[in-house]
Amino acid sequence: MTAMEDALRLKKSLRIILLGSVMIFLPSMLLAYFGISSIQGEELAVFKDVKNQADGAANAFRNQFERPLASFESSVTHRLAAGRSPLEAPQELHPGVLVALKLDAGLQLVAPFRAGSPLSEPVDFLFDPSVRRALAADRRLEADQVVSQLYAHAEDASRSAQVKARMRFDRARLAARAGRPNASAMLMAGVIRDFGDLRDPWGFRMEDLVELYRAEGLMERNPLDGAQLLRTLVDRLMDRRWAIGMGGEGAVARRALSLLGPFADSEWVAATRERIDVRMGLLYWAEELLPELDALLAGGRNFSVDKGKMRWVEGERGLWALNWWGDDLYAFALDRTQLIADARRLAEEVSPVSSPVVGMLFAADEDVPTDVLSRRSLVPWMLGWSMAVVPRDAQALKDDLQSRRDRRIGIIILAISLIGLGALSTGRLVRTELDAARVKTDFAANVSHELRSPITQIRLKAESLMLGLSDTPEEQARDYRIIVRESERLSRLVDNVLDYSAIERGAKTYAMLVGDLGETVASAIETVEGSAELVDRDLYISIKPDLPAVAHDNDAIAQCVINLLSNAAKYSEPEDPIRLVMRRQDDGVVVAVTDEGIGIPQTDVEQIFEPFFRGSDASVRRRKGTGIGLAITFYIVSAHNGTVDVVSKPGEGSTFSLWFPAMTGDSTQRQGA
Repeated sequence: MTAMEDALRLKKSLRIILLGSVMIFLPSMLLAYFGISSIQGEELAVFKDVKNQADGAANAFRNQFERPLASFESSVTHRLAAGRSPLEAPQELHPGVLVALKLDAGLQLVAPFRAGSPLSEPVDFLFDPSVRRALAADRRLEADQVVSQLYAHAEDASRSAQVKARMRFDRARLAARAGRPNASAMLMAGVIRDFGDLRDPWGFRMEDLVELYRAEGLMERNPLDGAQLLRTLVDRLMDRRWAIGMGGEGAVARRALSLLGPFADSEWVAATRERIDVRMGLLYWAEELLPELDALLAGGRNFSVDKGKMRWVEGERGLWALNWWGDDLYAFALDRTQLIADARRLAEEVSPVSSPVVGMLFAADEDVPTDVLSRRSLVPWMLGWSMAVVPRDAQALKDDLQSRRDRRIGIIILAISLIGLGALSTGRLVRTELDAARVKTDFAANVSHELRSPITQIRLKAESLMLGLSDTPEEQARDYRIIVRESERLSRLVDNVLDYSAIERGAKTYAMLVGDLGETVASAIETVEGSAELVDRDLYISIKPDLPAVAHDNDAIAQCVINLLSNAAKYSEPEDPIRLVMRRQDDGVVVAVTDEGIGIPQTDVEQIFEPFFRGSDASVRRRKGTGIGLAITFYIVSAHNGTVDVVSKPGEGSTFSLWFPAMTGDSTQRQGA
């Protein structure tokens, strides 16, 4: 009755689905018609969309180009208003800052560097005859007194204070090397006294060289005191204004920091090294760009600028940001070349490659195309520069229009196709549900038939006994045996149905105990060999001795063996023998049941373990069965980590092999379904 109700409900559902498909399909066709009709107005929408894309790209460029520069202006003003110098870590203001300078009201440089004094060329110094003789003698390791006299002579003979300072310093180092520390100390003190603020031909300040040399010597005698002297020297160098065009301070600071490494805090060393590198970079760009700034200011471009307001002036190499604050002029040079390159890249990137428009950057002296769709000026940062958005390609617009047309048609076709696929899938689903309903109906009929036979036998024999129709003790004993046998058959059938129901709900569990699988199989055979299916049948049993122990559930394995033996008897003739063999195989135990019955077609072998499947052959359907015995067997074996193998030929019989893995040791566990 339930299966019939399911079939009627599915039939009704099918009618509803068909009605819904018609109701959806017709509006879809109307929608497709109107969609295709509206394609005529697509061209105007495309050009409007192109213009919107151009405006969007231009606005995006302006915003992204303006944001870091506006932030730079705001940060400079904020620092000045807070009393903090914007010359400290200028790259934090903008990553493109090459140098930051402070000039006084007379446009003279006051921070963070100072103009350097003219130096003699190191080459001229090295070619001075007296200097050459002294240096050559020092390299040849001549007598200390001779070399010292040559250094003294070179100092007296030279008219250059820089040469004199260097010769006295080298003579002091020679004295220290010769083991005359007092003489060396006196000479070093004379260097500081007479030439302390002077620079040698390489740009090193003499006092810095003396302090570095003293600290190096002290490091050899007393590392901690030497390290403290080196740190004081580094701090003093970092607090001083360095001279433009001379890298002596940076070189001395780096040397001192390298000696300090093992004796100073690693974080301080890393931070100081970074500060030195930044200062050296700024010093380089100050030397490179200061002449450009002087030229710009001398050209009258330093107009009066309101306090806190930036004025942007474009030079050859730098984009200068000028800001008067009080009586001081702050000048920041941004990398003009990099800014232009970034602006060109940004102009291209704001429009994706798939867009029909493209952005380009134009200088003041470049001709802008006539088909500009949108344009934005770079004032006040770069006078005369602008970003223009133009069509990427006129043909691309036509192609885009065609592409949009094709996409719309494609979407319509796709929608129709999906509706068709949906209807087809629905039909298949309904057919599947009908097949499932039919299978359940067959199952109900088969179970009813299977139940009716033992119940009928039990009732008949019970009535015979009750009414005294069994006259002799032999007939009564036979009737009792039939009642018991059919009761056992009925119990097995009910057990199978209940087990399958538990498996389907996921509620089936097994108590796994390590034991002798042969004993379990033998007990199962004793239970079933007197059943209706196997009575008077030739049953050959071969259980090999010394089989390994297997973790298994006794009742579940017995159920598998009974199902296989029952099937073997059911699908073979009474005179056909049935064989059960147990043997060791591949680190496990295999139980094989062989019959010489009707066999299984190859097309059915892959489906015989599916629930309710009973085969397509008429000879199979004529035999009783519920279609769940093999499904239960397959599940039980899988729960035991085993495998099921089937070898069958139609008309020659079948062999079902159950393989179980062997176990070592004793263990008890519960295996859930």
